[in-house]
Amino acid sequence: MKTLKISKEIELLLGSFGAIQSAFLAIYLFFGKKHNTTNTLLSVFFFLITVRVIKSLLWAYLDMLPVWFINIGFIAHSATGPTLLLYFLYVVKPKKWHVLNYVHFAPSLVLLPFLFRINGGNFWHLGGYSFLLYHQLIYTTLTLGILLLFLIKTDKQAPTIKKEKKYWLFILFIGASSIQLAYFSNYILGLSPYLLGPIIYAVFIYIIAFYAFLNQRIFEEKETNSKYQNINITNQEFKHYQNKIVQIMVSEKPYIDTNFTLDKLSKQIPLPTYLTSHIINKGFNTNFSDFINLYRIDEAASKLTSSSYDHIKISQIAYDCGFNTLSSFNSSFKKIKGTTPSQFKKNKLMNL
Repeated sequence: MKTLKISKEIELLLGSFGAIQSAFLAIYLFFGKKHNTTNTLLSVFFFLITVRVIKSLLWAYLDMLPVWFINIGFIAHSATGPTLLLYFLYVVKPKKWHVLNYVHFAPSLVLLPFLFRINGGNFWHLGGYSFLLYHQLIYTTLTLGILLLFLIKTDKQAPTIKKEKKYWLFILFIGASSIQLAYFSNYILGLSPYLLGPIIYAVFIYIIAFYAFLNQRIFEEKETNSKYQNINITNQEFKHYQNKIVQIMVSEKPYIDTNFTLDKLSKQIPLPTYLTSHIINKGFNTNFSDFINLYRIDEAASKLTSSSYDHIKISQIAYDCGFNTLSSFNSSFKKIKGTTPSQFKKNKLMNL
């Protein structure tokens, strides 16, 4: 078995740190976040990876390891691919959990009753482990396909939350696929050391955790899931109210009111609040806050390049367009326009 060219102590320490952080994320998502399909799947995924990494570390450094524990590690490994695939599916397109999803875990469920019977000599080294690795490679490839489709559909004008999820899914896939491919490379191709996967994962899991804690909105399910599933509205009505919202925003400019809320907009249409929220989420592919900020930033951009506002400070323009603070204005402006307000004004004036 190939080993990494570092001391065993450092190798074990790095792998252990990765397992601990992975376990922490699993616990945090399960107990610290709202129980929804995506958070539960992600929690299970991190737990399964933790079990797999611990099995690898113990197997590499202990002379004797119970067969049942080795089998638990392999069974956990067999379930990681399907779990990650389903997580990506439900993040990209939220929906209710379907009982047929359990079919993905058939290999794992079939192996469980034989936990104390199968071993390397009668199963894993006779093709069982190879099947597991190819099985995971297929799921990794399918997950990559879902990720690429999602990235293609996410353009520069996508809502902030969607952009955050785009980067999140990319980072998560790189970290998750690295350990899958490392195990495949080790056993099938014979190119890499056995513990390369856990070591690489130990690095990525901290990057994953860091990004997750900075962007916790990625753990929120899309509102168009269970909240709106019983809404009964025709396509014609939906389009009518969608146009009505745009008309109000353009002609009345209610967004310049810093206290403008979803409830106030609903009364202007008029529609129930939940229905207005549904139309904004589905019709404009964003949430109310980002939807309003788009109009506020467009209004500000127009004033920044108008000679009539040359004597007006940028901060005053921000307040006049509905922002409570200059920092929130600058942040929103850069996310939507890709530059700062002052630079935007300078660039526009240079192009005149």
